[in-house]
Amino acid sequence: MRDTLSNRAIAAALAASIALPAMIAPALAEDFKGKTLVVGVWGGDIERLLRQNVVGPLEAETGAKVELVLGGTGDRLARIYAEKANPTMDIAFLNIYEAPQALKDGVVEAPDPKSPLYTEIWDGMNNGCYAMSLVGLGIAYNKKLVSSPPEWADMWKPEYKGKIAVAAYPGSEGDGLLGVAARLAGKDEHDADAAFAKVGELKPIALTYTNLDEAFAMMDAGEVAMAPMISGYVLAALKTHPDIGFSFPKSPGPVLVRDMLCLVKNSPNPELAKKFAELALGVKNQTDYAEQLYFGPTNKNVKLPESVSADVIDTPEEVKGLLQMDWPYVITQRSDWTQRWNKEVLGQ
Repeated sequence: MRDTLSNRAIAAALAASIALPAMIAPALAEDFKGKTLVVGVWGGDIERLLRQNVVGPLEAETGAKVELVLGGTGDRLARIYAEKANPTMDIAFLNIYEAPQALKDGVVEAPDPKSPLYTEIWDGMNNGCYAMSLVGLGIAYNKKLVSSPPEWADMWKPEYKGKIAVAAYPGSEGDGLLGVAARLAGKDEHDADAAFAKVGELKPIALTYTNLDEAFAMMDAGEVAMAPMISGYVLAALKTHPDIGFSFPKSPGPVLVRDMLCLVKNSPNPELAKKFAELALGVKNQTDYAEQLYFGPTNKNVKLPESVSADVIDTPEEVKGLLQMDWPYVITQRSDWTQRWNKEVLGQ
């Protein structure tokens, strides 16, 4: 009998020792006070919405602080590669063409296919990191000079010679234009000679723009007729430029550009980073992205009003109609293409 009682006591003690961590684990998991989550992201309206929908709620829920490090993807990439052995950044927002390489180089975590972060996003979108938003490279145009929404081929018409603006290279706009030009020549981005020869036909370039304001000022002045631009930023800015329109060409279609949310590998705060990602990729934030910034959502559960849906890419069917480039290949060519762009497009 003593043995039986003893065994029962030991069993009870073991059960208690096992149960105790399980009981207090949630409390420990929520105790993020004193921690600071570091997130590298763009500024402007993207920063504003993230502070509103993600940073504020996350700080209120966890007691942690969130530091947004603002800048371009080049800054973030340089930091996470330099800190690969001892990262201080937890999340980095990257472009569609940077995320797969960052994963290959071991500086970001692979998306978890069993996570809701993954399954709530459209199939095929999580390439390297989690897909955050969808935009397309189309054409901004001066309505007084171009009578109807233009197709890509219209940029090469003689009446617009010397009135085409391009974005500074390297960048998504220039890569996209090369991909489009190659297809107009019957090739694709793997034939750089065909692409550069076609883009070279646009010379003289009216303007190499580094921000939308300078491009729109030249359009309003009648000096620029058309310029390849990324949809979200342009559509949001057109409210103050009634004489400027935006076209999603059909042949070939707009070039798909996708922002990605990346969890930095071995970051200091992986659980906080996942909580941030859940809010950033959630319905509320992605709906605001669409309604206020014209960035298409990737979350399957986002339902947009028809008036908003008409201006953004928000269905898998629309994505299929976009021109999807071989971005891993494009990235390997960036250095060589930068030299060719400066020489063959800008004549420098």
